[in-house]
Order: sequence, then structure tokens, then C-alpha cells
Amino acid sequence: MLAIFRTNQLFASILLVFYIALVRASVWVAPSTWTPSGSGPLAEWVHGWSGYTGPTANIAAIALLLAHAIFLNFFISEHRLASEVSLFPGLFYILASSMLPEFLHLSPVLMANTFFLIVLSEIFATYKRVDCADRIFNIGFWAGVGSLFYPSYIFLFIVGFVGLNILRAFKVRERLMVLIGLATPYILISAYFFWVDGFFTFWQERLPGSFAFLDFTPAPNWVVFRSLSIFSILILVALFSYRSYIVKQTMQVQRKINIIFWGLLATAFSLLIQADIGIGHLLVTAVPLGILLSFNFIRMPHRMAEVLHLLILAIVLFLQFREWLDPAI
Repeated sequence: MLAIFRTNQLFASILLVFYIALVRASVWVAPSTWTPSGSGPLAEWVHGWSGYTGPTANIAAIALLLAHAIFLNFFISEHRLASEVSLFPGLFYILASSMLPEFLHLSPVLMANTFFLIVLSEIFATYKRVDCADRIFNIGFWAGVGSLFYPSYIFLFIVGFVGLNILRAFKVRERLMVLIGLATPYILISAYFFWVDGFFTFWQERLPGSFAFLDFTPAPNWVVFRSLSIFSILILVALFSYRSYIVKQTMQVQRKINIIFWGLLATAFSLLIQADIGIGHLLVTAVPLGILLSFNFIRMPHRMAEVLHLLILAIVLFLQFREWLDPAI
């Protein structure tokens, strides 16, 4: 199967829609009840239009995931981060974003991942550019917009600060640009809530209620430990593969890969500030984890990559359809 996606024709990314249909087949065949947790005001607005579940929400989630994957393939190719051009970055992002049944919905985290991708793009665009005040402002701005979908995505401004430190000399003015950009979406949405007479409700109730310290919703059980184990293994694989990612790469590529690693590490900060954390919160790792895992499979011998990918795919499908086999699994 992977051979289909080894092409360097990036416009073939549209083929990923068939892969999404495969790894998300259960939303049509075995739909489950689901309600979002930890939503920001913009995610609530989207859900007011699409609903939480059903055909409209499912199609919107698939379209959004496909857009992310296509963007990611062009993004990785543009910055030459992988050892060869392929559709693997988008494919493994899709796989990471569909790893658990809790990921298969139009969740606030999936919507916020749009801005994770945009922030990385804006950071990388500042490399060796003198006139990039707009890009630096956008780092904070899109981080703020992302946090209005899922509040803990405010951690993206940390990724922005670290990324600028890696790619550029430290300047206080640039850090202030990021902070002004971060504040701008909150100023705009405050103006909206003031217009609809909800200003004080937003700042005194809704916004403070979106943040909490280690506020885990699910009680520890087999499903929780299973999900944590899967992602712990994948993250450890990425961390222990660090040297293989940067060997024989230019200094520019090494720095950008370091930023992706910092993005993965910064997701841990979201656990400290997000209220009402469920298993679906693990989706915050999908962007950096999907990118890094794709590097592993690009470098891996083709036959081994095929076998390992099919094994992971079988596990993903088993988890999605486990209710048909045994609800206790």
C-alpha cells in the first residue's frame, strides 16, 4: 500500500482521501455517540453549524483532515525536511489523527491543529529574512485563534518563541510582536461579545473555566492506559530517532527539525492548563508526531515499512471496530 504514496507528484495528495475513507470507515459503519470537551468559543460556533456528530460533521472532519495532509506534504517538500519527496508526511499525519476512536470526530483539537500547521509555517518563513514583521505577528495571531478553538493551544506561542530563538537572533521587539499578535484575537472576540452583551460572561466565566491544572475527565481504566501506552510508544520512537532525522542534513534543515521536536515537547504543557481533558486530547501530538514518524518510514527498507504500516493499520481498525467484537476490549 505504501508504494502508492511514495510518489514525488505532490498533486497526487488527493489520493489520500481514499486512505482517510479507510481509516475512518467506522464513523459510517459503526457510528458512536460523542460530545466535545474543552471547546473554545469558535469551536462551539462551528459545532452550532455542523453538529457534534452526523454526516455534516463527519464530512467536515474528513475535508479538514485532507486539507491538513495536503498542506503538510507541500510544507515538508518546500522546506526539504525529508530525505525524499513523498506523500508520507500527510499519510502518517492522517494515521496519527485516526489512531484512536476518540479522534474520529470534528473535535476542537482537530480544528485547532489547523493553526498548529500555520504557526509552524510562519515560523519557518522567518528564516534568514530581514523584513518579516508580518510573519512574526502572525505567529502570535494564529496561536491566539487556535486557542479560541481549544484553549490549551495557547502553548503555540511557546513554540513560536522557541522557533524564533532557533532561527533568528534574539530581539525583544520581535517577542513583543508575537505577544501583540496573541492578544489580537482576544481583543476582536471581546469586541464581539461586548456587541452581543456577553463581555463579562466571557471574561469572568467562560474563559477562566477553560483552564485548569491537570483536569482529567476520564477515570483511569483499561481504555485510558491503552491509549496512553500507544502514544507513549510512538513518542519514544520519535525521540530515539532524533539522530537519524538530522544526520547528513544541512544546518537549516536541522534547525527546523529541532523546532518540530520542540513542538512535540510543548504539547505536554497543554496538560497543565487545559480543562476537562479527555482521551481525545492526545490529538494535540498528531502534527509533530505524524511528521516525525513519516521520516522513519521514508528511511526504512521498503518491505519492512510495508509490513509495519499494515500492522499499525490493523491495530487502528481493530480499535475502531472493537465494539463489534467485545465492548470490554
